[in-house]
Amino acid sequence: MKTHNSPLLIHIPHASVYIPKEERRFCIPDLNTELLNMTDLYTDELFGGPYDSIRFPVSRLVCDPERFRDDASERMSDVGMGAVYTRASTGAVLRQIDETERERILVRYYDPHHRAFADGVSEKLRRFGRCLIVDAHSFSPVPLPHEPDQRTDRPDFCIGTDPFHTPPVLRKTVEAFLTGRGFSVAVNRPFSGTIVPMAFFGVDRRVQSVMIEVNRSLYIEPDGRRKPAFTSIRNTIQGLLAALEQSLCQ
Repeated sequence: MKTHNSPLLIHIPHASVYIPKEERRFCIPDLNTELLNMTDLYTDELFGGPYDSIRFPVSRLVCDPERFRDDASERMSDVGMGAVYTRASTGAVLRQIDETERERILVRYYDPHHRAFADGVSEKLRRFGRCLIVDAHSFSPVPLPHEPDQRTDRPDFCIGTDPFHTPPVLRKTVEAFLTGRGFSVAVNRPFSGTIVPMAFFGVDRRVQSVMIEVNRSLYIEPDGRRKPAFTSIRNTIQGLLAALEQSLCQ
């Protein structure tokens, strides 16, 4: 993690398409399509910049750091998409693993990421007395089969909140900034919630968090190529992050 002089911490969990050679044991014939569907392409570029960030280094098809570690606590495990996926977005079998293999994957990828994430938050608290996590995502313009929300009227941006860690003023700041620039915005739709390391979750109000999801149709083509509007969307997001930083100083 870098050391920018700001209480903002950007969490980028789903931008990577990298799958280590030893993890390439998937059953589906068209892995590239699944990667395209499931990866939050270029969110590291859209949200990256001067602020400190925690970026998960491998594809979520290997391991998903946004899920609860324990499948019993993770509702997406019901469709085979807990912290270690066994099903693809279509419901097809993605891979077959036992509990020993699942634990190996979690120890190798999930646990180090969450330690680094918690350390990053602790450092922000030490330096600034507070931390604002921006949970950076994108989403498909059409619902994917595994997604709980199948409504087709998807907004340009989705804001995800947590009742403990997302103060109303934080949500309103994000919403006002984006709607003021002509974008449609929905709160907790089609996705809800926002991440906070477990050591702080529900117990430390100095740690604030908001999820910002951008509709992929704004900045990439269906095949993953950047649209001409890519730079404009990036500038919008960077402006939003600057506005959030400024709001913390007021």
